[in-house]
Amino acid sequence: MKYYILLFLTALIGSVSAQQKNDTLKVVNSKKVELPFTKIDRNRLVGAVDIIEGDDLLHSSDYNVESILAGQASGLVVYEGNGAPGLDNTWMKIRGLSRGGQDDFPLIVIDGIANRALSSIAIDEVESIQILKDATAKMLYGSKAANGVIMLTTKRGYNGKHKVSFYHEYGIKTPTRLPQYLNSAQYATLYNQARVNDGLEPIYSSDDIDNYANNPSVIYPDVDFYDEFLKKSTSFQRFNAQLIGGDEKIQYFLNLGYIHEDGIENKGRTQKFDRFNIRGNLDYTVNKTVSMFLDLAGRMDVWDRANISNSQFFSSLSSHRPNDYPLWAGEIGDTDNLGYSPRINTNLVGELARSGYVNEKNYYAQTNLGIDFNLNTILKGLSAKGYVTFDVFNNISIGKPLEYSRIRFDDPNDLSITTRIGTDRLDGDESRRGDNSTQNLGLVMQVDYKRSWGNNDLLINLVGINQTLTRKATLDGPTTQQDDKSVNIGTRVNYTFKNKYVLEGSSSYMGSDKFISDNRWGLYGAGGFAWLVSNENFLNDNKYINYLKLKGSFGVMGYDRQGTFDYLLYRDFYQASGAFSTGPQNSNTEYGWRPGQIGNPGLTFEESKEINVGIEAQLFNNKIDLEVNYFNELRTSMPVVLRNALPDYTGDLKPIGNFNEVSNKGIDASIRYTDNINNFNYSIGANVLYSKSVNEVFDELNEYTTQNRTGQVADGIWGWQADGLYQDVADIAAHGVSSAFGDIIPGDVKLIDITNDNNDNVIDQFDTKLIGNWFPRVNYSLNLNLEYKGIELFLLGQGTAGSDIIRNGSYYWNTGENKYSVFALGSATPGAVSNATSPRLTSLNQSHSYRTSTYWLTNGDYFKLRTAELAYNFNERISKKFGATNFRLFLRGNDLFTISKIKDLDPESLSSGIANYPGFRTLSLGLKLTY
Repeated sequence: MKYYILLFLTALIGSVSAQQKNDTLKVVNSKKVELPFTKIDRNRLVGAVDIIEGDDLLHSSDYNVESILAGQASGLVVYEGNGAPGLDNTWMKIRGLSRGGQDDFPLIVIDGIANRALSSIAIDEVESIQILKDATAKMLYGSKAANGVIMLTTKRGYNGKHKVSFYHEYGIKTPTRLPQYLNSAQYATLYNQARVNDGLEPIYSSDDIDNYANNPSVIYPDVDFYDEFLKKSTSFQRFNAQLIGGDEKIQYFLNLGYIHEDGIENKGRTQKFDRFNIRGNLDYTVNKTVSMFLDLAGRMDVWDRANISNSQFFSSLSSHRPNDYPLWAGEIGDTDNLGYSPRINTNLVGELARSGYVNEKNYYAQTNLGIDFNLNTILKGLSAKGYVTFDVFNNISIGKPLEYSRIRFDDPNDLSITTRIGTDRLDGDESRRGDNSTQNLGLVMQVDYKRSWGNNDLLINLVGINQTLTRKATLDGPTTQQDDKSVNIGTRVNYTFKNKYVLEGSSSYMGSDKFISDNRWGLYGAGGFAWLVSNENFLNDNKYINYLKLKGSFGVMGYDRQGTFDYLLYRDFYQASGAFSTGPQNSNTEYGWRPGQIGNPGLTFEESKEINVGIEAQLFNNKIDLEVNYFNELRTSMPVVLRNALPDYTGDLKPIGNFNEVSNKGIDASIRYTDNINNFNYSIGANVLYSKSVNEVFDELNEYTTQNRTGQVADGIWGWQADGLYQDVADIAAHGVSSAFGDIIPGDVKLIDITNDNNDNVIDQFDTKLIGNWFPRVNYSLNLNLEYKGIELFLLGQGTAGSDIIRNGSYYWNTGENKYSVFALGSATPGAVSNATSPRLTSLNQSHSYRTSTYWLTNGDYFKLRTAELAYNFNERISKKFGATNFRLFLRGNDLFTISKIKDLDPESLSSGIANYPGFRTLSLGLKLTY
């Protein structure tokens, strides 16, 4: 507490006692930066903030804001997921793993309001995005902001002639990488080998294999599911219309958009997606004292598909074996007679064409209503602002589930002997499958004071925020989750002297309803400084340094984000457990109860202690723009079930307490070189982030130190150390170990017994250790802009370095009754191990070889060309022929190529195309007319 009071007294006293002397200033970097609840000159920024302009997002054919952000800022890490229509499965981190990888996603703030989703925003509406990275930058957003903040500001009108623009784009999407699987003959051959490896008899005869290879039929099917059920490409298109302008009294911005995208399914009811969005931002000046604003935004997303989800569809493609069933029991295309498999019990054609349909709609609505007061008449520089927000999200899903029959062939020698499995029910009632809603209510009040006198510039912001997030589900009767309520009272004081020395202090009094009343409030604060070295006299005549600023900050923030902190964790409760009968003839039933939770009334905020030291520079006649920041974060009092911190005699049920600690250190940097040669303008830039997260304190009690997480990287991959494959029986004998996970034969992975203090020579769970890290130590991007007489070229590449990945899952681990991928072709067989690229196959589900070990560990680094755009801006003479002031034509590509050691699957998401939609390569053509 003393530290926070001292911090603000220092800032205020400094502002009052500052000298009034003027110095000659060399450079003033007057670019404005959006911060929480204010906008300041870049000169006065003491913290770490990345700025992404809205126009920087418009080079991509992707229509989701999240995925477009990949590579756009030095402190932001974006991983793209699958490419399902209308869905954005990206996940984002700011400065790496601030909580060690657990629930450390950033807070999203849109037009000053948290609890909003980037997916609710159309990219054409974005004015700018700020990535708030250090404590001074994010402090005023309170107890959910410690992981960093992505702060988006939408476009607004201006005082000037209005502009109208129309935009249209059409594109083709093709999967970047799809898994490859064996045909029926290959599968049968290798499955026989797997059974032989396990000491079992083969089940496929040589005649069976020959028929699969040369005479496929309904008895010997050979189905390439990916080829049958996926189109080579799919398409999308976007329309957008925009109106912006205003006068001294009213400023307005209006945006209308439409998107259509088709699914990649090739049979039955193929998926279709449509999105409609509208936004209107209105500013109205009532008089010199009062102005008002009203923002209204709405969006509707509509999916129409067969009664099978994306994950179910792709999981079927990757698990239905080529010989499981014939698609058609009769003529090709005859959906009345579909093939049957006792192993699968479904037919994928039937799932797409005869199982019914689902129609799902998402509705988004956002409202901001506010009023601004210019209180100069009371005190020069004083102003106040208040606004209320109300957002609604509603998901409604309706569908018609149907049933279909399949044909089983009972005699392979007489195809007329069949049994129809199941019944055909091809009509039925439509029903509601889901109805969920979320409401976000916010109230913000702020008072600002800005004053400049002599060499002094002072900014004070006082802010109060109250937000409530309500979630409801009404399908099976009304159910409501606990409201997520938060309150924050914050202040910021920024003082600048002689435009050289900047001092800033900020604090937040954070309120949370997740703790007992004594622990529900916490006071936290941050302080920072900046020194504009380039404004000192000794750099006035320097030819190379045009702008130079040194800055640093320190702060402590509280954290109580939902997901990390559940509700009522401070209370004990009991739950039903069993029943017994009493009374005459046991006619009464009594229910037993047992403890369900041991509460912890001492539970309180997690805390984040953060240091940031940085440098900003513009060099060589402003051709080079550079920023480098070092950060050091320590997350303490992280909640965890105290399984080991409390002794066993306290019982099996343990409370949740503030215990674990994680540090996260690193450097983020950005550099850009800009120049021109006559009419040729160009710039090249790079962003880079290095980060490493370590478990400083971890609730654990291990028998062997090799399994301790404390002091190890938080993104560690834990498994067994491997030393290749066993070559033969003699090699097995020489190694001298057995395995708790199954028999060892030639071709199995040679795991190392690292904990053999009992001299049992057994490979077991105690032999695991740290073998790698899954999060990249380095995330980077490169961008290039070229422009010559209206011709423009934009390139953005993004990559990672210093990460490992485990090749696991059904694609690499061909075990049990699973479908076999082409990876099985390189499997070891007894007598032929030395050139094998994978262990011996097994028909069992549990095996010594198929578990996390260094054998399956590979380099996870990659580089992707995320975005490429070639555009031409027609001259005024040609534009006028269309009645426009500007006519722009463009050709775009997304994810055009990937460089990685992993060649068969997407290194960014190994499950893409296997458990869900694949990623896509996109080519599009479009135009934009401005009037």
